[in-house]
Amino acid sequence: MLKSILIFPNFDNIKKIESIREKYDSLYTNIRPHITLIFPFESELNEKDILKNIKKTLVNTKEFSASFQQVSGDFKNGYVWLEADEGRADFIQMHDLLYQNELFKPYQRKDIPYIPHITIGQSLSQSEATWLAKDIGKNIGEFKTIINKVSVERILDNNNSEEIAQINLQTVSLSNSMDGLN
Repeated sequence: MLKSILIFPNFDNIKKIESIREKYDSLYTNIRPHITLIFPFESELNEKDILKNIKKTLVNTKEFSASFQQVSGDFKNGYVWLEADEGRADFIQMHDLLYQNELFKPYQRKDIPYIPHITIGQSLSQSEATWLAKDIGKNIGEFKTIINKVSVERILDNNNSEEIAQINLQTVSLSNSMDGLN
């Protein structure tokens, strides 16, 4: 069964993303807006082992702020997305750490560069994708959130996402961040 590791962000203005996805994302009804950390992989791995390895790998990862406002994509292949601005390096670090884990290493997609993003359009023609990015890029606005959880999903036969677990990231507190100043 296909599984993936991802983040479901919480935005105050998520309805704007949803209204775009409803029109232009063929997976709109299957999965809510997300940032993929480990691309879907076929595995019969025990879910407890998967969770244990994610926790072990991300044990020192702290929650972080993230924002999305840059519209980009792979227009040639019909994709449009919102790229991570703030938090970009954190997403990349999490992605890289997870793929360094022996359990996940065999599933790494080296054929495509990792760009932390939220897909807002897919299964489009190149001209539709180019037009969409240009059109919504004019006034998309900014989407801000705190990233504090990583999710594991099963992808069902009908392409629906079934979230099977969440892993909390370390909370950043003022006292912890000031420890190094004493």
